[in-house]
Parts: sequence; structure tokens; C-alpha cells
Amino acid sequence: MNTNVRTFEVCLSTSSRVDPRALPFDEMACHQNAFVVPFRRGHRDGQNFHAGVFDACGEVLRDTEMRTLTRGTKATRSVRDAAVADAQSLPGTWLFCGLMSHQFGHVITRGLGRIWATERLPKSVNLLFASLLYSDKEHTFLRHLLRTLGIENDYAIVQAPTHVETLYTAPDLFSEAHEGLASPAYAEWIRSKLPKQARSRFGRKIYITRDRMTGTVGRHLCEDVLEDNLSNAGFDIVAPEKLGLEEQLEMYREADTVIAADGSALHVLPFTFRPDATCIILKRRSEIPPLITNHVRSFTQAKIVEIDVIKDVAWPLQRADNISLVTLDFEKLRENLIAQGVVGAKDPWRCPSPSEILASRNLGRPQSVGFVTDAERPQFLRQLRRKRQERKSMKDISEETTVPVLEGQAYIDVLGQLHEKLKPNWYLEVGTFTGKSLSLAKGNTIAVDPEFKLRHPAVNTVGKQMFFFQQPSDDFFADGFLKRNKISVDLAFLDGLHLFEFLLRDFIETEKVMSKKGVIALHDCCPTTEYMATREFHRGDWTGDVWKTLQILQLYRPDLKIDVTTAFPTGLVLIRNLNPRSTVLSKKYDALVKEFMDKELTDFDGGIAGFLKTLNLKDPSDVLKKM
Repeated sequence: MNTNVRTFEVCLSTSSRVDPRALPFDEMACHQNAFVVPFRRGHRDGQNFHAGVFDACGEVLRDTEMRTLTRGTKATRSVRDAAVADAQSLPGTWLFCGLMSHQFGHVITRGLGRIWATERLPKSVNLLFASLLYSDKEHTFLRHLLRTLGIENDYAIVQAPTHVETLYTAPDLFSEAHEGLASPAYAEWIRSKLPKQARSRFGRKIYITRDRMTGTVGRHLCEDVLEDNLSNAGFDIVAPEKLGLEEQLEMYREADTVIAADGSALHVLPFTFRPDATCIILKRRSEIPPLITNHVRSFTQAKIVEIDVIKDVAWPLQRADNISLVTLDFEKLRENLIAQGVVGAKDPWRCPSPSEILASRNLGRPQSVGFVTDAERPQFLRQLRRKRQERKSMKDISEETTVPVLEGQAYIDVLGQLHEKLKPNWYLEVGTFTGKSLSLAKGNTIAVDPEFKLRHPAVNTVGKQMFFFQQPSDDFFADGFLKRNKISVDLAFLDGLHLFEFLLRDFIETEKVMSKKGVIALHDCCPTTEYMATREFHRGDWTGDVWKTLQILQLYRPDLKIDVTTAFPTGLVLIRNLNPRSTVLSKKYDALVKEFMDKELTDFDGGIAGFLKTLNLKDPSDVLKKM
């Protein structure tokens, strides 16, 4: 028997369907003048937050427990009394639905256990969720989830203590308070609410990849190699975060075989996964969390196979507990998949090289971030807690640190020297505006800007070509002018809209058309004040937040040669060793935008000065000499 494989089959009765009317409607209750205290920062004793739902007399209401796998509540009269002073009021009639989190898997495991009560309530009764620290008020995934289930009631996520005019309560039939287990009646009710769609494709083999996520999440290393191997065996490679919820549900309904790492995707799969299908879970930790296995057991009778071929585990020197990086034994994995009949013995298969494993491990992380083993991690966490207690606040560090001024040559002069050094046959410029930088070009040139306001002579060498595209850069690249005309760019200067997601897209598309020894230059990636680095446009010095693009390239493209120069006033970044075939950034684009959107320069120890210290700033002359 293969000791790397564990199989379990769900033991739900198949003789008859559970009647959703078996739901405990008689245990629902209605309360006037209720009081809801959500989880709030700073209001806790250890892992127990000062939170709860109370009646008008200050007593805790039945069926209102709020608990996660790691956090509980201290719901006492003193908690209620202490929160009254900061309370808001919410008129109308509401159903208390429990906790709401920001991460989509936890939306399912924390917020759905009481919504069955809507079967007996009018649509005018709104749904009330208590925020779990990071949840936003809108929460688009929650809205999509409720609509998919046919629930049209409006909802609110309260983030502060709240008086509620009328509040219904109902037993929680599925949540983390029950470690993901659901009652049969509840599971059948959920299935009855899902859209009924005929299968459009049959016999699909699907691999659920985590490779489109950012490098900071826990994952299997060299997942791109695994994707290639499974694609050779007939698997569709799917990143579920790229699909809508209904598309995901339909995909799982169509699948005969699904291979996935233990993660959030497995909280959607059970709702429509067929009993005759097989799900193979590739472990990325010593034990799959019971929250996942219990959820799967409660909702599907499918065959579930766990495969453990973990070869090594590396933990970045960071606090989060979902960031382990797992090296798989690819040869053992192949043997197990052949034994399960989902990969053929003659299907092409390769194992990643040590250098590929190392590159995958470092993806998305500064080189200064080290790693520890499973055995070393507990000691690291103890040391980290001590250091956090001793460390000064970030605000104090920022106030003590002087921000360096970039006093190198003016960026326009450095760009001119770059033209002289490279003598590019084709020069691409995104963000030409007045044409000052474009006037430096002597070869064939392509200028892109949504609104040209040329004030400088744009005259290149006789016999060379010039093309002007007055349109957004997204439209320019989508048109395919460069590829259609087989133009290979030798030097590109990207200075368009000063928002990081736009510059990131410009870089991705520009790299695809660069020559072997081409150089891409980025402007304004080294702000020296917080004011100039805001996302909102303002007159005067404004770099926007394109510094984030530089950070993304440093973290996710270690193969690039990136020199950050002290060109006045806000730096000039010169990038070489480009790879037009790279798909790392395009695959992860959505996840990267989400990860970096809310980052601030003050997140760095030392603020802006701390950020600039991470760049290894160089004199432009020294960089140009070595080109």
C-alpha cells in the first residue's frame, strides 16, 4: 500500500434526499432593541475579543456565537456596557448572520451558517454581519455569493458597536464554530439553492493552480513545472480567482478529476462536485486543516484522495502562518498519480532543477528575507514576539530618519547619455507629452500618449521612421502594431500615467517586444516625500505610486538586471536581461494589483528613507560605464 496516499469517502445517506424542511425554523427568535458588538482592534484578552450580541437588558442572545478557529469572544455585560458610548443605531429589521471576513474562503466558512433562515423571512428583512477586523463594508464577493444562492435580501457589515431596532436570530448550522461541519439538512438546502445547469462538458480533468497568486502566499514550489506536466496528461490548468463564482461551480460540476493543493478553492468545490468524481488533494502542510476536510465531507460524497509527497518545507522569516513554501518530490508524485489512473506512464514528465526550486522559493520576496525549517519556526516566532515588544514604533523610526535627496545627474541628461551609449535602432516612449525626452532619439521612434502637447523638436536622423500614437498605452499594445510590423525595441522609456498598475501593464507589454540586449527605463520610481507619492494627481512634484512597480519587479523578477540610479529628481531605473517570453507578471497581474494597492511608503521601517535604502541606489555614470 502506498503510504503517501490517504483516501476517504463521505458517508452521507444516499437512500433519500434530506428534506430542507428539517431545518430548525422553530428555533428562530425575534428581539427588539438588540445590541451588536463586532471584533475590534485593541479590544481583547489574548485570543478572546470583547464582542457579542446582547438583548435590551444586556444579556447575551442565544444562537449568536461569533468564533473562528483561533479567535473566540468574551461576551459579558461589562463588554456591552463599555461599548455603548461609541455605538451607532441601525433602524429596520435584520437577521444576524455571524462574522464576515475579507478572504473569500472565510466568507463561506464564517458567514453562511444562518442564512437558511431567509426561507421563512420576507425579503425586506436585511442580513446583518459583524466585521472581523479586516472586512470592508461592500464586500463584492459576498454580494455575488448571495445572488448565486438566489438570496436578494440586502445586507450590512457593521464595524462598530450598533443598536439594532429588530433582530432575528437563528441557529448556526455551518461555520468555523463547528470546524466546518454542516448538518445534512443544511447541506441539502445549500445544494437546492444553487443554479441548476446542465453539464456542457464531460470528463474534464482540472488542476487548480495557485501560481497566479502572489509569491507571498503559501504554495508548492515550481508549480509552473507541475502545470506543464499535468497539461501533458490532459489536465486543464485553471486559476479559480480568474473565474466568476457560477463559472467555478459549473467547472466543478463538469469535472471527473480535480487536483488541488489544500487551500481556499476547496471551499467552493464541494457544493457542486459530483459523487462519482475524484478530488486529489496535494498536501502543503503536515495535516490538512479539519476546516477543509470537514467541509468537503459535509457536502459531497465524492472520492477524496490525499497525497503527501512533501520533500521540504521552508518558512520565510515572517509572522503569517499561511506562507510556507513546499518542495514536492516530483518523482513520487508522478508514481502516485499513475497509481490513481489520472496520469499515464508514457505522459511527458520532468522534475524541476535545484536552480528552479531556489528561484521559485525566492519569488516575490526580498533577498534579505531568510528562511527557517518547520523545526526552527517556533523558536523564530518566540524571538519575533520579543523583538516586537522592544522595537520602537514605525512613526518614531520615521521621525528619526533623514530622507536622502537624489542629487545625481538630471534624469533627462542620463537618458540622453543612454541614447548615445546604446544607439537604439528602435526607441519606444510611453508618455511623451511635450516631447522633451523624445527629442533625444536619433533612430526610429515610436511615441505613445493620450494627448500630445509637443513643444520640443521631434526630428530624428534622415531616413529614420517616426510613429505617433495619440491613444492610451493599453489600446496601443492591444492593437499589436509592434508585432505586426516585426519591430524589436532596443530602448524603451516608460513615463506614462503615474499609477503602478498602469506602469506594470506597460512593462509587461513592452518586455514582449524588446530586443536581446534591450533596455527599459522607468521614471519617478524614487519619491522623496509622501505628498509626491499619492495616487491622486496634484500640481507640482507628483510621482504617483509607481514605486510599487519597481518593488514588484525586484520581488517577482529576480532574473532581471535592475539598476536604480540617483538621477535627479526622482531617480531613473534601468532594466536589462529582459525575457520577452516571461509570463510571471501577466499570470499574477490581478493578484499583484490587489497585494500592492494599499501599500504605503510608511510600511517600510524608516518610511521613505527605509524604502530608498532597499534600492541600492547607484550613480548613473557608474551604471552607464558598465553597459
